[in-house]
Amino acid sequence: MKLLQWHCEYFKYKATKLALKTELEPASEGSFENVVVLLVCVEKGDIAETARNAIIAIKPNFDQVKAKQLLIYPYAHLSKNLATPSIALTILKEMENYAKEKGFEVYRAPFGWYKEFECKVYGHPLAELSKTIS
Repeated sequence: MKLLQWHCEYFKYKATKLALKTELEPASEGSFENVVVLLVCVEKGDIAETARNAIIAIKPNFDQVKAKQLLIYPYAHLSKNLATPSIALTILKEMENYAKEKGFEVYRAPFGWYKEFECKVYGHPLAELSKTIS
């Protein structure tokens, strides 16, 4: 699993067009303030434990920057070794559920859609991070 982690003053998205042949989730939009946006690329071989490890890995930074919310944002552009759509969606849901268990106020952008987004990333040392989780 590949992750980009942004601490954003604000982040807005809107699903605009279906990216898959079959709709796995409905389109949605969201608007957030003081949010950690976790751009997630689920890869072949990722399992539920990978999802939990990702949440464990980002929690210290999340707490340190005092973010209010976590947005899990599907982002297939970080790897060429992608999991199948159904597995990727399952892993993303596992991340969301585990984050809720750990006390995060968590949201998830829809999987399988092209989305427009607008954001303002803070300029501090922990505002932009990348991680590989296995």
